[in-house]
Amino acid sequence: MEELFLDLKSRFGQAEINLLDLETIEVYFSKAKEPVIIQKQIELDRFMVSYPELRNHHNGRKEQYTTSENILLAGVIGILNQIKQNGKVLPEF
Repeated sequence: MEELFLDLKSRFGQAEINLLDLETIEVYFSKAKEPVIIQKQIELDRFMVSYPELRNHHNGRKEQYTTSENILLAGVIGILNQIKQNGKVLPEF
């Protein structure tokens, strides 16, 4: 996780990035209400990510904190890019 921590610091230098322990990274973006938590999973190169997300519901949109598992590094970077830009992950449609 230290290698990922250093990579994230170079990609997202404007964010507050903390290595909480050997398996957890916390990322704060100024636009987001809550931090992104990245945890190493047992499977090689897979992560569990908790993050703010905007979801479509039958009665409108609702912001919620979501956890996704088995995310590849490219997915982690995609989530972080959306939160950097929007403060949350937006629906695809």
